Amino acid sequence: MNTNIQRFLRESGLKVLAVSRMNSCEYSVVMYLLNAAMTGLENLITTENELSSIIGHSPREVRQAIEELEARHIIKSRYGDGSQAPKFQSLSLGIQWDLSRWKLGLKEVPTHHEAVILPFRRGFPKLSVVEGKRHEDHSDKPVIHKAHSDEDTTQRIIDAFSRGRELDEHERKINKQVAEALGAAHPVDQILVMIRHFDHRIPTLSLLASNWDHYVEQYEHEHQKLDLFGQRQKQHELDQKVREAAQHALERREQLDLSEEELQVLDLLANHRHPRRQLFWAYQMRIRYPKLTGFFTETHSLMLPITQSGTVVKRPTE
Repeated sequence: MNTNIQRFLRESGLKVLAVSRMNSCEYSVVMYLLNAAMTGLENLITTENELSSIIGHSPREVRQAIEELEARHIIKSRYGDGSQAPKFQSLSLGIQWDLSRWKLGLKEVPTHHEAVILPFRRGFPKLSVVEGKRHEDHSDKPVIHKAHSDEDTTQRIIDAFSRGRELDEHERKINKQVAEALGAAHPVDQILVMIRHFDHRIPTLSLLASNWDHYVEQYEHEHQKLDLFGQRQKQHELDQKVREAAQHALERREQLDLSEEELQVLDLLANHRHPRRQLFWAYQMRIRYPKLTGFFTETHSLMLPITQSGTVVKRPTE
C-alpha cells in the first residue's frame, strides 16, 4: 500500500467522505479513483465517455461531477488537447490527498441547533408548559442561550483527546479535521465517553474515527464484565444522593425564597424513579432557576447524561 493511501486511511479519509454531501455520480468518481489508486494508478488517464460507461452515469453528469469535485479540491483533473471533441479529449484524474484542502460544505449540514430538545420531565403523564413573559420591546425579550456551536463541539473533542498528550502542530491540525468529521457523524457525548474510557489506548483521533464500530463493540464488551449487581447498587446510591439533596433544598425553601417553578423541579428530583437523568435535563435549563445555583453546584457531578431518545451515554464511574 503506497504512502498516500496509508495517509488517507490514517487521517480517516473514508469518514470524511461519508459527510461530504456529494451526489451519487461524484461519489462514483471518487470511489473509482480510490480503487485505481489502490492498484497503483494514482493518476488515471481516460476520457469522459469511457469513465461514464464504467461508472454508469452520462458523460454530462460525469463532466459536472468532475467540475464540482475539482472546485472543492477533492480531486485533481487536467484535460488534454482542447482542439479535440469532448468525447475524445483525454483526461487525467487523481485524488487530492491533502484532506486539509477539501471543501466539505459542512455549514450546510443541519446541526444540533435544529434538534428537538426534549423536556426534562420525562415520565409525567402530561407536559406542563410554562409560558414566558411577552415584551413589546424587542430589547427586553429574555435571552435564549443556544446550544454548543459546531466550533465548540470540535474544541471539546480536541481538548478531551489532547489532555495528557504532547502534540506537534501537524498533529493538532489533523486532529481538528478529524474532530470536525467525528462531530458531524456521531453524538459528541458518545465521542467524549469513548475518548475518556480508552484514553491512551487510542493513539490518534484518526484511528478512533476509522475504527469507530470496533471501539464501540470493545466498550460494550468491557462493560459487560462489570459486576451488574454492584453497579446497580451504586446507581441506586447515587440516585438517593440526588433525592436527599433535593429534599434538603426543599426543607430550606423559605430561606432560599424559591419560586413555584423551582419548587416543582426539586419535588420532581426528590421523588422521580431516575433523578440523575432528570437532573441532567434540569441542569441544561438552570438559567431559569437562579436560586438553585448552589444546588446545581453541589449535585452536577451526579447527573447522568442521556441522549434525546433517553439512552444513557455515560456509565457510572467505578
